[in-house]
Amino acid sequence: MRAPVIGVVLAAGASSRMTPDFKPLLDLGGATVLARCVEMFRQAGVADVLVVTGHRADEVAAEAARLGAATVHNPAWREGGMFSSVRAGLAAVAQRGDGAGGTGGTNGTGRTDRAGALLLPVDAALVRPLTVRLLLEHAARRPGRVLLPVFGGQWGHPPLLPASVFSIILGDGGDGGLRGALHRLGPDVLEEVAVPDRFILRDMDTPGDYRAACADWSTRDVPTPQEARILLAARAIPPGGVAHAEGVAAVAVHLADTLNAARNGGVAGGAAATNALLDRNLTEAAALLHDIAKGQPRHEAAGGALLRELGFSGVADIVAAHRDTTLPDGQPLAERELVYFADKLVRCHMVVDVETRFGEKLAQWRHDAEAAAAIEGRMRRALALRARIEREVGQPLADILHPLAVGMPAWEPSADGVAAATMCPTNTAPSHA
Repeated sequence: MRAPVIGVVLAAGASSRMTPDFKPLLDLGGATVLARCVEMFRQAGVADVLVVTGHRADEVAAEAARLGAATVHNPAWREGGMFSSVRAGLAAVAQRGDGAGGTGGTNGTGRTDRAGALLLPVDAALVRPLTVRLLLEHAARRPGRVLLPVFGGQWGHPPLLPASVFSIILGDGGDGGLRGALHRLGPDVLEEVAVPDRFILRDMDTPGDYRAACADWSTRDVPTPQEARILLAARAIPPGGVAHAEGVAAVAVHLADTLNAARNGGVAGGAAATNALLDRNLTEAAALLHDIAKGQPRHEAAGGALLRELGFSGVADIVAAHRDTTLPDGQPLAERELVYFADKLVRCHMVVDVETRFGEKLAQWRHDAEAAAAIEGRMRRALALRARIEREVGQPLADILHPLAVGMPAWEPSADGVAAATMCPTNTAPSHA
């Protein structure tokens, strides 16, 4: 059993740049900021949460109690800054590990393992549960390391500290705050973990930051394309799968841009005049993730379920529909149809036409009447969708895709990833067409 981890929410500051508002008790999507932090830890599987109080301690402690979270007071919050809250939190966690709180786990020898700590400033409330889950998974493989979540090459929140470094941090002079103390631990102790979470770099220091956080709260379930690519890496998707994902994303985005241009053009009296613009980033992210569960039975449904579990429900339905879909007459083309259709136009990372893509499957399964009939049905639906796209744009597909063309790569691997072009797996089941 791995040693347990306690989530420590640092909520002792005065919120001076937010005056007269107080960050821990501000509303964020219908709950307090502090509640969002506690909720995030618990959704990630960290049941034990400790809140460090300071300014307006009674109010913060009352909210923590309502949430079922323990508190520890930092009497030095005013003069000591956040690093004094880090010390207060780590000292409380260490005391529990020494037997006061009974949070230690068993290592198999009867000895009690001391709990580690995840340190989260209260104003980093947008951090996703997935980030903590990835840190915990990494900690199980790399015990004893300080794990630093990284996005875009930058350290973010919350770092995971094993109990073995507590005494060093508690004895540190605090120059440069926690970041300075971590640097002084040395590179042999630190390990970066890339996470698909742009919000690890976000905090709320000013009213403008708070307004931005409120606006972004409802977007946490939709990854950006950059986050989608990091998630593919975190899931160890092989190079061939990445090549196909990038190819489908390139075609899907091209289709979205062309349709948006037609809709912006306002074809008088036509469907393009009334249809809403397509979300380019949503289209790209969903296309990148469409095969995230490839290799599993009914991989499209499995992929949708996985993304919901990971907190990315905003792209789950698109991924779940990418194998086959039907668009009723009168219903506008949306991101779901573009990802589905782009997948039919890309084999590995090369552009193909619908007839060729399905024709190969029909030839492969010609001796299986049931499978062949299913493939023919999917081909008819793909051709019907092609006709819908051509009708809305007012051009044949070949012109819509220009400068892409059949037989050309939809996506060019970087110099160090050329092998990806030759590593695409060959589909063998009719359900993959």
